Amino acid sequence: MIKYVVGFIVACAIWIIVLSQVEMPEYRIYDCGMAEWHPDIPNSVKEECRKRRQIDQKRNNEISV
Repeated sequence: MIKYVVGFIVACAIWIIVLSQVEMPEYRIYDCGMAEWHPDIPNSVKEECRKRRQIDQKRNNEISV
């Protein structure tokens, strides 16, 4: 029983060490599908998503014509 507890503690310690060494990216990726209703997405991102959606709609209209 003790060897399982010690193994668990060692595994957790290794996991903590590994996670502390990994660098987080300095950029964020937003899902434009949630941009209109999600309160945590900044207004600048919402505006950019609207612009991209308009561009995509124009492309789709040009392709289908």
